[in-house]
Amino acid sequence: MDVIRRSQGTMYPRSLIVETPTGAHVAFDSARIHQDLTSLTNDPTVVHRVESLIVAQLAGFDVVATETIEATITATLEQLGYTQMARQYQR
Repeated sequence: MDVIRRSQGTMYPRSLIVETPTGAHVAFDSARIHQDLTSLTNDPTVVHRVESLIVAQLAGFDVVATETIEATITATLEQLGYTQMARQYQR
C-alpha cells in the first residue's frame, strides 16, 4: 500500500497513520523526522525549513507507507539543494 489521499478539506498530520513494511499501522510521529534531520545538520533553520515542507506534503494523506515518507524526505532535501544531506539520509 502506498497512500490513501485525504479529502482536500482536512489537513491534520496528527491523525496521519503510517503503514510499516510489515503492514502494521502506527501513528505518525513528526519527531522522528526532526531527529533524522538533526542527525544530518546542526543548522536549526535548515531542519525547520525541510521538516515543515515534509510535514506539509504528508498532511494530505490518511495512511502513508514508510517508504513514501523516506522518499518524500529524500526528494525534498534534493529539491531544496541539500543533495549531500539527501545522500546521507539514504544510508
